[in-house]
Amino acid sequence: MCYFRRSIRRRHLFWLVFFIALALTGLRFPPAAAASASDPPRIILNGQQLYFDVNPVIENGRTLVPVRTIFEAMGAELGWNEATRTVTAGKGAINIVMPIGSSAPKVNGKTTTLEVPPRIAADRTLAPLRFVGEAFGGRVSWEDNTRTIYINNGSVAKPPAVRINPNLVNIRSGPSTLTAVVDQARSGEVLSVLGEQDGWFQVSRRGRTGWLASWLVTATNQDPTPAPQIRTVVLDAGHGGSEPGASGNELREKDVNLKITLKVGELLKQKGIPVAYTRTGDQYVGLDNRSAIANNLNAGLFVSIHNNASSNISVSGTETYFYAPASNPNLYAQRSERQRLAASIQTSLVNQIQRKNLGVKEANFSVLRKTNMPSALVEVVFISNPAEEELLKNDNFINNVAAGIANGIIAYLNN
Repeated sequence: MCYFRRSIRRRHLFWLVFFIALALTGLRFPPAAAASASDPPRIILNGQQLYFDVNPVIENGRTLVPVRTIFEAMGAELGWNEATRTVTAGKGAINIVMPIGSSAPKVNGKTTTLEVPPRIAADRTLAPLRFVGEAFGGRVSWEDNTRTIYINNGSVAKPPAVRINPNLVNIRSGPSTLTAVVDQARSGEVLSVLGEQDGWFQVSRRGRTGWLASWLVTATNQDPTPAPQIRTVVLDAGHGGSEPGASGNELREKDVNLKITLKVGELLKQKGIPVAYTRTGDQYVGLDNRSAIANNLNAGLFVSIHNNASSNISVSGTETYFYAPASNPNLYAQRSERQRLAASIQTSLVNQIQRKNLGVKEANFSVLRKTNMPSALVEVVFISNPAEEELLKNDNFINNVAAGIANGIIAYLNN
């Protein structure tokens, strides 16, 4: 027993002297070697390293990776069209069409621009990593020291509701950053969760469903944020009855204004927005009565819809008016809101109908001066311009006008 204890003490003494010597000589154990810049990057998908028969490459500062290995590991089904040299991939509601050599693949029919086009190497299709990693909802990150690429598209637990963290979050039509934006939510909003796919939550917001990324929200048991109470939007079809307004070669402004106004109202009602009209037929309504209708309803918004005219028939385009002078304190207090309403309608309408943008202007129109709520007056196009009058005869154009105005109102209300 004594010999055993002496033996242990000798070993302890030996290791103590050894480590002191290491410290005195400055000797260090070598650290784990960092990856060389010439090494191909490693790719980790949901915690598992992927292996390729053709290594990823870096081209023009972009990492190109073998498409099939990653897409199949994500659960997507692939196809190849030899005649068009096109890769197709699908998973759930997401479908990708990726022609070789093209920088414009499509995701659900929407074109996405790539800085480096897909190409063939050793009978394998290589495409930019970020596109491949994010196409089906993955999150891509890069660790420079180890030259490792991480892709995470794994499922996460579905909470009853989520709270938005950033200032503004896009809600998309599908569980991927490559799908269309259908709505936006603001910081602090609580949305109910309907489902989960690949790290994305399907949520409901104000009667509309869409998808948002789980890494932008926090799970919560709070009740969803109630939709704000939307006050009535009063739509005013300019002129009417004995007052025809401007005229073209064939059309009368009062008729076109009414047609557009009723269609705008239908679109707003479909979104659950209460609507009232100053007229629904060909009757005369005085300017003071138009304002009074909105004021008596304590409406939230007033939008007057017109078409323009000029003695110069070549003049064309779209413009929207507001009025909030400093000389009128009640209106001036609403200046930012009135201007924002006019700008929202103008932007949406011009984008929809692609006519010349004459901008947002300020003018002392009676219906803008005498309404108590934010109000705007839209001049859709020039009925005096032969080309624009022809457009007003077309039902598809009228539908686009109505959609542009309605979407502008909705965008204003959502913000």
